[in-house]
Amino acid sequence: MQAKENHNFNFEKATVDQVPTIVKMYQASFAELYHRYHDDATSPYKESAESITQKLQHSNSSYYFIISDKLKVGLIRVVTTVAKKEATISPLLVLPKFQGQKIAQRALQQIELQYPTVKIWYIDTIKQEPKLVHLYLKCGYKLIPDKIQTIKNGMDIVFFRKFNQTS
Repeated sequence: MQAKENHNFNFEKATVDQVPTIVKMYQASFAELYHRYHDDATSPYKESAESITQKLQHSNSSYYFIISDKLKVGLIRVVTTVAKKEATISPLLVLPKFQGQKIAQRALQQIELQYPTVKIWYIDTIKQEPKLVHLYLKCGYKLIPDKIQTIKNGMDIVFFRKFNQTS
C-alpha cells in the first residue's frame, strides 16, 4: 500500500520502545547509500540500537515518525540548541517504497512549523547525491560556502542552512 502524494500526514513522536522499528527504517532507507559508498564510519545504515537510544533520550533530540494513511512512511530527527533558536535535521528518511512522492519535502516544511522559535535550521547530505542536494535547495536551504567534509574518496558531506523568515 502506498501513501498518496496528496494525502496529509502527521508526526508521531518516537519512544525508546520503538528503537527496533527505527533501526529497521534506517537499514531499509540507507541500504542503497551504504552499498554505494561502503561508509562504515558514519552511515546511518550501520548505526546501533544503543546509539539511537542515547540520541532518543537526549533532552534536545526528538525523533518523529512520518505517518501517512496510518503507515510509518518515514522518520525525521530534530536536534535543537538549549535555547531552541537553532536546530539540525539528522536524519530525514523516507522508506524506499514511499520515495518520489514529495514526502521528504513536505515533512521538512511541516516540521519547521512545529518549532516556531527556531531561527536557523541545518541539514547535511552527500555532495555526490544530486537528488538529495536538489531536495534541500528546493526546500529553501542554502549551501554553507566552503563547509565540506570528506568522508572518503568520492564521498563528501555538504552542509546547508535555512533562516526561518517567520520567527
